[in-house]
Amino acid sequence: MAYSGRPVPPSANISHSILHNPTFIQHNQNIDQRLYIRSGERPGYARLLENVATTALHDSVHVLDPPKCHPNTRVAIIQNIRDWTLGTDEELRWKPILWLKGGAGAGKSAIARSVAERCSEEGLLLGAFFFGTTDPTRNHVGRLVATLSYQISLVLPHFRDAVATLIEDDPLIFDRSIRTQFYTLLIRPLSAVLAKPSTASSATPCLIIIDGLDECNAVSSQRDLLFTLHEVISTTTLIRFLVCSRPESHLNNTFGLSHMVPIIYKIFLDDDYSASHDIRVYLEDKFEQIKEGHLFKHMLPDAWPTPETVATLVHKSSGQFIYAATVLRYVESPRHRPDQRLNAIFNLRASFKDLPFTELDALYRHIISKAEDLPAVLDVLAFPALYGNFEAKDIEAILQLEHGTVEVMLADLHSIVTIANGNVKFLHKSLSDFLSEPQRAGDLYRDLFRARLSHIARLIAIFSTHNHQQMSVFSAITYFMEELRKPDNIKADFVTSDILQASQQFPTFEIFGKPLLAVDCTTEDYVQFQPSVVEWSFIHPYFEYLYYIKDVCESTRLVYWKHIQEYCECILAVLDSNLSGNCRAHFVYAYYYLLHGPRYRLPWKLCNVKLEHDFSRSIYVGTVFGPTILRGMGWGSLYRLPCPYSDDITKISHDLIGDIEMGAIFAKSACFCLAWLCNERRAREDAGRIYGIARHDRRKKRDHPWHWRQMVPRPPSLGNRLVLICFRNYGYQPYTTRLTRIQKALRTSMPSGYRYGSILLFTMREYFEIKSQPPQPWPYRMSIKYHWQEWPTFIFLLDLLPHILPLAGRYEPLMDMCRKKCLSSLSQAWPKKSRRARQAIDSYLRRMDSQEGGE
Repeated sequence: MAYSGRPVPPSANISHSILHNPTFIQHNQNIDQRLYIRSGERPGYARLLENVATTALHDSVHVLDPPKCHPNTRVAIIQNIRDWTLGTDEELRWKPILWLKGGAGAGKSAIARSVAERCSEEGLLLGAFFFGTTDPTRNHVGRLVATLSYQISLVLPHFRDAVATLIEDDPLIFDRSIRTQFYTLLIRPLSAVLAKPSTASSATPCLIIIDGLDECNAVSSQRDLLFTLHEVISTTTLIRFLVCSRPESHLNNTFGLSHMVPIIYKIFLDDDYSASHDIRVYLEDKFEQIKEGHLFKHMLPDAWPTPETVATLVHKSSGQFIYAATVLRYVESPRHRPDQRLNAIFNLRASFKDLPFTELDALYRHIISKAEDLPAVLDVLAFPALYGNFEAKDIEAILQLEHGTVEVMLADLHSIVTIANGNVKFLHKSLSDFLSEPQRAGDLYRDLFRARLSHIARLIAIFSTHNHQQMSVFSAITYFMEELRKPDNIKADFVTSDILQASQQFPTFEIFGKPLLAVDCTTEDYVQFQPSVVEWSFIHPYFEYLYYIKDVCESTRLVYWKHIQEYCECILAVLDSNLSGNCRAHFVYAYYYLLHGPRYRLPWKLCNVKLEHDFSRSIYVGTVFGPTILRGMGWGSLYRLPCPYSDDITKISHDLIGDIEMGAIFAKSACFCLAWLCNERRAREDAGRIYGIARHDRRKKRDHPWHWRQMVPRPPSLGNRLVLICFRNYGYQPYTTRLTRIQKALRTSMPSGYRYGSILLFTMREYFEIKSQPPQPWPYRMSIKYHWQEWPTFIFLLDLLPHILPLAGRYEPLMDMCRKKCLSSLSQAWPKKSRRARQAIDSYLRRMDSQEGGE
């Protein structure tokens, strides 16, 4: 039956329209699709048109301002999809389904429309269907096949008659399963058309785009559609499907099935496709358009917006275009000054009546509200909102959840939250802002400051019971320190009754007693003490927290001093019992816990040395004792200066140690220094290097042993040979190199801001050998080719010995070393430092002799 011509429908009534993501969608539910049917159309084709979702077309007139990629953005990914469509890559040619996945607002629909337009112009597009969760005509699979068949009939005219005949044979085909519809209305007629000689020769693998699969209203329908696509591509090799969706858990599972994996090519937008660069281009172009065409452009500052502002917006976008698009739509309002609207974005002025992120907030609220246990999910989301990436196992430990619970709870939130390598991470940095602002989050708001206090209380309680389960992240306290260090903050706000109660019950001696035992780190026995690494990481931020709150009330003051004293007692107990004969351990203890007090004014370059980082190969205690006290003073981090409570630890240590015991500790420390300085075997390699550079007469060394009492009056000159000296400042920063004279390099003061252990010395020959190697970071090049240089340790101990010997008590091994030992040949390079060390030794011997005579 043929339909007679009908008049053109009246203009649309926008009262049935909504704004969505950010698309203007018009629902014309009362307009009969048959109005568009030309007279004389076949009944089957007319039936097809009745089931077409016109708003699902990529170029539908009913979708106002559809999202598309901004010019010169997403170029690489669009080209990648086009190349995959053409099958230019031999490996990807056999993967006919491409899954383009990304978080909410990543720009999937914009990419899909841009690909559809380009492929349509190049004759590669068979059809496209854009799902929409709020549009009843395209939030289900019922009209998917009809819409695709209609588009194919426009590309392949012979397809129209074939599909019309099949519909006339089965008028109820649209009430059948999606699998049956695909086979009847797409595969059969398409195979028949392409089988004809006239079309087969020009047939090209063509593209079908299915965007927003996750917006289909039934999870079962989404899975059935994917299984249907799998059957389709097993029937024909002439169709390639581009499927775009959020990485929902059920879709991840379906695409991960064993029979699906071989045919799937995945692109994850959050990995990297120059998103940040594209967002910057988009922002800069849009801001330029605003400056050129806005009604109030004459009111804008000359340098608006600043590069820093654009960089901040790019950073907060987190690779998701929806944030940048939302900001720009708010800023370009024709009724307001753009600069004032942008200031409202950054909270630099009061917000306008229309809030900036209304649409983005609605998206967040919609996704989060899908969680089954919403209060528990909000408790979990507080961790990445407060601290950034946070390990899921640590969240489970702090919240007392079973293992794997976090991953299950966040299964429905993969479009805004991801779990990568065990870390919970927000895909949108702006999600933290949403959760922390009650005006935006509404009933999803959680007081993140109170949540942080709760985390600290639970963390302290966990360590009190030794049930920390190898936790390796302590952001709950570490990030707290940034706020506590600010002098204007009221410290009482950072204490709760739960924290105070947990701190009062914290067993300092029991927690740090066992890990401090003298266990050899090089043996297999040390494996059982691996949990001590966790205590190391916990002790410093915990003590620093107690330090900042100690003046809040009497209870906090008592807790602080109790923990500090118990900790110092624990250190001394281990030193006296397990390490009584270990001179190296006594040296490390004396350096950190005794010499850093206000009583001893060490030179700046001596008191800011980090033994663990600067001399890890030279001054190694060999037990967990050294690293523990190192981190207890805050020296385990990359900060140069000790923690704020270091003076208190030094004070308590002095109070606990009597004069005799303190003299013994410094005597054993001096033994370690002198043994190192007199070790000719250890110094031989570096001495040969230094004197070889200076071209010393080696016969003089054989003629004059380097005993400090027999040293020649004027040591041979180092000369002015060129040498390459390399410095490194903090942490693992790259080395900086300097070409200088060897005498200046070794005898002048340490360059400002550099440490002893950060200096290496190389000849020009060695330098050119290193330079000829394949490019590598400087420190790795050097350490691979040449043995680690220990002469910086020699200088450090040579400088420190005169400060230790005056404090040393009577100790026979030390007196024997002073009478018999001699400084190694390296001492010739620093005659003034060596002379001061010898004078300190003479003074120590005279003092001991006078004490013996006085008795």
